[in-house]
Amino acid sequence: MFDRNASVRANQNINKKGGPISTTATVYHIILDVNDSELTDLEIPDGDKPTYIGAIKYKSQNGSNKATAESIAFPKNLNYSSLPTKNEIVNISSGAGGATYYERIGKSPTPNINAAENTIKTGTATDTSSVNKSNNYGKVSSTGIARSNVESDEVNGYGKYFTANGNLHKLKLYEGDSLIESRFGQSIRFSGYNNPDNSFSPTITIRNIENAVSLKEDNTKSTEEDINRDGSIIILGSNEYQLPFQPGTVSDSGTSDFETSPTAFSNYPSDLKGNQILINSDRLIFSAKTSEMIFYSKKDYGFISDGQLSIDNKLGIEVNVSDDINILTNDKDINLNTNNGKVNIGNVELESLVRGETLLGIMEELIDAIVAQIYLTPSGPSAEGPTNIADFNAIKSRLKEFLSTLNKTS
Repeated sequence: MFDRNASVRANQNINKKGGPISTTATVYHIILDVNDSELTDLEIPDGDKPTYIGAIKYKSQNGSNKATAESIAFPKNLNYSSLPTKNEIVNISSGAGGATYYERIGKSPTPNINAAENTIKTGTATDTSSVNKSNNYGKVSSTGIARSNVESDEVNGYGKYFTANGNLHKLKLYEGDSLIESRFGQSIRFSGYNNPDNSFSPTITIRNIENAVSLKEDNTKSTEEDINRDGSIIILGSNEYQLPFQPGTVSDSGTSDFETSPTAFSNYPSDLKGNQILINSDRLIFSAKTSEMIFYSKKDYGFISDGQLSIDNKLGIEVNVSDDINILTNDKDINLNTNNGKVNIGNVELESLVRGETLLGIMEELIDAIVAQIYLTPSGPSAEGPTNIADFNAIKSRLKEFLSTLNKTS
């Protein structure tokens, strides 16, 4: 069971070197799991170690902006953590029982970082405007992530693997918005007016990864979620919020590479307004692990794809409709292969289908036999064949007419 006093005692042990706790501090280390070496150094009992996940080691800034002795602080919110990185600036406050708590703060044009990567070394909190200068960062062309040109050591840098990205933008806000915005280009927005007319239309927007077009813009500008270009996005819209959705990959100029039009889907909506949910990403995976996957639609149900529709099913397929079934292949074949199974059309008084070429051969043999037959009479065999041989040969020449040129069976 967690003993809060153990946390306080550990904090007091670190603070015994002196130094007042001020409102801001520089982060020296973040405890990410129970195996962190800092917990061993602090002699934290194994049962208390989970309590320290998310805690930081920091140095406060005193009145002269010089760092004081190292201390430990815990996340201010138990259920929501916004972890700082090494060298970032946090706000420190005291809580019940003598423990201290932190939260990320900062005046920065980007949500990614709020201080320079050498804050510990300089002993002062540096404004992030210097962080975003091109002479401090080299861009990685494939990702758009800025990497520091300053060599990392025990105090410089933002951590073991965290890489600063000064290209990320803060999101534009609308009156009354509630916004959760990470430092990596993810966000959740609760808005009521994020539409061109600012008409009341409650909307939730969940986004992962700021799009490449936006990342090219100067980070002195704000950005907005892009339903077509952001990495992945979910929008719950309502009222007059119009989804500017385009299928496929949308270029910098705003054109889409999607080729197929909803021709069969004759009732495709002209305006994507009202209560609706849109999910847009490079790939969507839906999985029901133990039970059913159920889809209901009061109106039409449409699949529109530039690729192939395939169904791999262990059990059977049941289709029950109350209207016609129309299949248009645009001059392409329809192939139905059951291997050794049967194809039944109807379900009562079933009869076998006829194989056309086989029937043709048998009918030709039958006509040849009729034409070549010899009649036995009291005076001996008659002349060969019936008198209307020409009629039989004319019928034989037309037998191929009953063969379909489009539909085949085996």
